[in-house]
Amino acid sequence: MSSVLALKRNSTTVRYCFEADPEPGVLPRALELLAKRGLVPNRVFAQTADDALSVEIEVEGLATEIAEHVGRCLGEIVGVRAVF
Repeated sequence: MSSVLALKRNSTTVRYCFEADPEPGVLPRALELLAKRGLVPNRVFAQTADDALSVEIEVEGLATEIAEHVGRCLGEIVGVRAVF
């Protein structure tokens, strides 16, 4: 199953959703995956509840291959429990 949520407003908008440990380094590491590609997210939402950090990141301008690669990389971040 792809780690990229198939919610697209157009052909280049992708929303990543993941759950992680509520650690201070998780969100910056996730955003770094986009920053090193010169991308700024359209929207970022993060919330802690029940000893978990839930994150949604929406970004435009990613080709399908890159979007899937970023999704796989999100799953490899230390502290990330699941990518949806």
